[in-house]
Amino acid sequence: MTDKNADILLGVLTGISYVSGLDYYKGINKRYMEIAGTKHLIAPNPPMLMSSVDCDIYAKNLTERKWDDISDHLMVGLDRLVQAGCNMIAIASNTGHIVYPAFKKKYSEVGILHIADVTARALKAKGISTVGLLGTEPTMREAYLKDRLALHGIKTIVPSNEEDLSQIFQYIMDELGYNVFKDSTREYFLDQVEALKSRGAQGVILGCTEIELLINQKHTTTPVFPSAELHLNAITDILLGKATLKEFQP
Repeated sequence: MTDKNADILLGVLTGISYVSGLDYYKGINKRYMEIAGTKHLIAPNPPMLMSSVDCDIYAKNLTERKWDDISDHLMVGLDRLVQAGCNMIAIASNTGHIVYPAFKKKYSEVGILHIADVTARALKAKGISTVGLLGTEPTMREAYLKDRLALHGIKTIVPSNEEDLSQIFQYIMDELGYNVFKDSTREYFLDQVEALKSRGAQGVILGCTEIELLINQKHTTTPVFPSAELHLNAITDILLGKATLKEFQP
């Protein structure tokens, strides 16, 4: 592999929420520059375009479980990236990967790194076969991430209490999505981590970018896997030519 894959133009889909987009933009650039080192006067930045969609429409369709409408809404942003010449796509959201099948059907030739593939690789490296998942209510209830993890031999469990599934989503929409991080909310999420562990989870996926900005490994002895951080690190390694998409696929 070469030190840098200069032929890749990365397209990042964001707006779901904008907080995750900021995290991806900063994280990819920071890691890329640290590894690439100084070329002329400073370290180079990776070629990248971003497309932002309306989070309000997205959230409304999520709560109403209008999966086709969600996919159509996200495809508008993805279409812009492909039309602009992007040949590798990153969706800055776990839940946003609901559009993955539609994207691959329309743009089979365009590379896209699935967040669950990256997370599964990290789980298997730690010998974990049963994992808890915290995220938006659709991410926890629906199968699009669980089924992708299952392709890697990973069993996924989520909170069993209906009230908790709804409350987690409310915290994401009402606080974390606005960059508001309260100690009381952090304690609630840490209680959820321990509850999943008590039901057999060997670790817990922080399956929402905003959740991993609230809690991290220093807050718990239970192994946690920040899916967005793992995702953007893998994206950066591909941009640098230190990894390939194929390495992560099931």
